[in-house]
Amino acid sequence: MIKLKDLLPEAIAHTQKSLQWVYHGYIPMTPKVMKQIMGDTPINAFHNVDWLSAKKQVPKIIGKKKSISTFTADTKGNLAMGSGVQTMGGIVLQVKGKVLVAGTEDLGSVPDEAGRRWLSTDALGKIIGMPQFKGEGGSQKFKKELYKIDRKLEDMLFKYKTSLLVMPSDSDKDKKRFPEFTGKQKAELIKRWIDASNKFLLKNKKIIKKSFWKNVNNPKITTFMSKYGYNELLVYDTQVIDAYLVIDILGNQNDYEKTERNLKQAKDGIKPFVKGKIYQGFASGVKKFIKQRGGKV
Repeated sequence: MIKLKDLLPEAIAHTQKSLQWVYHGYIPMTPKVMKQIMGDTPINAFHNVDWLSAKKQVPKIIGKKKSISTFTADTKGNLAMGSGVQTMGGIVLQVKGKVLVAGTEDLGSVPDEAGRRWLSTDALGKIIGMPQFKGEGGSQKFKKELYKIDRKLEDMLFKYKTSLLVMPSDSDKDKKRFPEFTGKQKAELIKRWIDASNKFLLKNKKIIKKSFWKNVNNPKITTFMSKYGYNELLVYDTQVIDAYLVIDILGNQNDYEKTERNLKQAKDGIKPFVKGKIYQGFASGVKKFIKQRGGKV
């Protein structure tokens, strides 16, 4: 169970982000709870990083409870050519870690400032086969499940949402009727939401474990949430095994010396964190790199 004191000392620095996902009815997926559901489920996967920022970004994903987005299958070929999802990419990492969430396409997962990952009820409902949580009404149905677990949660969430409607120009009567939420109240709301969500996930342990294991052992691509053509697995306690530098992305066809400098910069940036080997080649070789390490492209 998350403790209230874990949220308070932050001076509510993380509250706004976390509270945003509570407001929208998202589900927190934490390593502590998923370990109870999945055990220490190791997985071999792939993660593309922007070569320009790899030196700063790679250390942040090594051995952390904070999860990263990985893939094991790609049918469209963008990731399997070394490109990033929201960056230029340029480095493909073979990583090993533990499964937090295993999906069959882009999950649309969102982080908060504390490092937790949150899923929409629609995404989780589709992954684990709970149609009642799909679509626009799914969030409300999920909230009702949480209200059964924590009877104070509904009233707290209602008061928080109504407090947001009051403007500085409103009358004192309205301000008194819908008082602004204090930092302590916000922290308690987050705590209660996470605790209730964790109990819901543990209550549905069997169906979640079965669905995630299926996606780990027999990855396939679906398109009910996106058309990107790859599966997404959130992985934590990550270690980098091998790396592949993509010359097409790092290089300049008209400047050999610049290409060499970029390759050296990228290699030097990740070398301390790679347990195995660092390869380099053209984008056409990425698929072979992935296939040889168990991926599907």
